Amino acid sequence: MKRVFLSIFATAAALLLAASYSANAQEPVSELLIGPAENNWFMELGGGLNFTYDEGKFSKLAPAIEFNFGKWFTPAIGFRAGYHGLSNLAAHKPETWISGKDKMFNTQLHLDALWNLAGTAYFKEGRVWNPVLYVRGAVLFPGYKKAGEATVGLGAGIANQFRLGKGVSLSIDLSNIVAAEKAFRVKGEGSQWVSFPSVTAGLVFHFGQGGFSRPATPAPVVDEGRLNALRDQLNTAAARISDAEKQVSTLQNQLAKFTGLTDGKTYDYKNGRFTETVVKTDVAMVPEILYFDLAQTKLSERELARLEYYATHTFNPNQKLLITGGADAGTGSKEVNDRLSRQRAEYVRDILVKQFGYKAANIETVADVIPSDSPIKGRIVTIEVK
Repeated sequence: MKRVFLSIFATAAALLLAASYSANAQEPVSELLIGPAENNWFMELGGGLNFTYDEGKFSKLAPAIEFNFGKWFTPAIGFRAGYHGLSNLAAHKPETWISGKDKMFNTQLHLDALWNLAGTAYFKEGRVWNPVLYVRGAVLFPGYKKAGEATVGLGAGIANQFRLGKGVSLSIDLSNIVAAEKAFRVKGEGSQWVSFPSVTAGLVFHFGQGGFSRPATPAPVVDEGRLNALRDQLNTAAARISDAEKQVSTLQNQLAKFTGLTDGKTYDYKNGRFTETVVKTDVAMVPEILYFDLAQTKLSERELARLEYYATHTFNPNQKLLITGGADAGTGSKEVNDRLSRQRAEYVRDILVKQFGYKAANIETVADVIPSDSPIKGRIVTIEVK
């Protein structure tokens, strides 16, 4: 049985090699192609060499002849029936074979299922080379003394067909068939398997009109009433689409005037146009006042807190400010009051520059002695925007 598998493996390897090579330069076919019953018939006639493989040995060469008749149903699928025979030589212990000598008459009547690799997924009319794989079932009539006693064999092969013209091709065929060995030995000898490899070459003659065509698609049955109803629905839908397009155009024209408006802003509408409403706010800035204690040039904690509020909420570092330092005219001499007024203004300015980031160049300081009905109203510093 091991010899049988080795023989089949060798044949399968050759078939796969040919299959991989046949995929080049193909043209795709998206639909199944078929041919009429009277088209794509063929006949083959050839000759070659037979071998015998038995118990790990090959025989010497022996002549072979081949005759086949078949048909292609599609570019990829076909069948053929035929005769293969003439003679074989025993590969092992020829004295035990049915002929009693090396030479043995061997007849095979076979039926092959064909698979054209060039027409499987791709097909090109007039292709020069068509590699054809096939599987074979056969009835073998072995030997002289047992002529007529048939046995069944199974096999496979590849036929490489080369187009020579419109009606004829050259075929080189490699095949192998396996059968029960006991059918070829004298009684009581062996019950294993034997295989018969073969190589033949010959001509293939094509009959009937060649080529294939796509199957006809039956015309659909049309319900005229249903068709008219669909036409009416289509016309209604088209009218609705036209109305919707007009409405869209109108809305686009209406919305065009609102283009560029910003949410949250107020606009005036006049003569078909929107303009942003400008609200003018004139805020009179009242000077902020800081109070000093008698004869002091530093602010108390309470007044420092007020200055911090003014620096962060009332004014900003980019504004130009006027700081006026004051002193009570009714207390102290004029020289003392002038000095206190100047020191108080410069003190407030320095705090704004050093602690709150104000620009010294934007701040002007002046000193003033302020007469008032109350001394506390004179001991002040005022801050205002210039």
